[in-house]
Amino acid sequence: MVVKRKSRKRVKKSGIIYFAINSRIPEMVKIGMTIASADERLKAANKKNEFMPGIWSITQKVKTNDVKRTEELAHQLFKDYHDKECVSTEMFFIPEGYTIKTMADQVRSKDKILLDRADKTEKAKAAIEKAKKELEDITQETDNLLILPED
Repeated sequence: MVVKRKSRKRVKKSGIIYFAINSRIPEMVKIGMTIASADERLKAANKKNEFMPGIWSITQKVKTNDVKRTEELAHQLFKDYHDKECVSTEMFFIPEGYTIKTMADQVRSKDKILLDRADKTEKAKAAIEKAKKELEDITQETDNLLILPED
């Protein structure tokens, strides 16, 4: 009997982290993510909304192979500038001395570090698993050598 594997729907992880400004909210930036295009995201953001007047425009984009990881990184980097009075978790004050481009550049730079560290971490984990297997084999071999022979 042949068992068919269930095919798992693959979730798209790549996309962009965007830095959007609103014509009515100076000195603030919305740092969000999308797996769609920036244009599609802007269309949704600029629909009539009584709670969010003004027009959004995306001034910077950071391409990434994992939007969740990179958005979390961006929010972590600028957590001290988060607008705590806003219901959105994506609204940040622009730090003094920064432009939106320098903010995006920081995210790009730190994301590369995360990627590099992820590769090193995976290699180290693989080495640990290999060493555990070798240790199990040695332990089993030793146990077998210590068994008393039957008469």
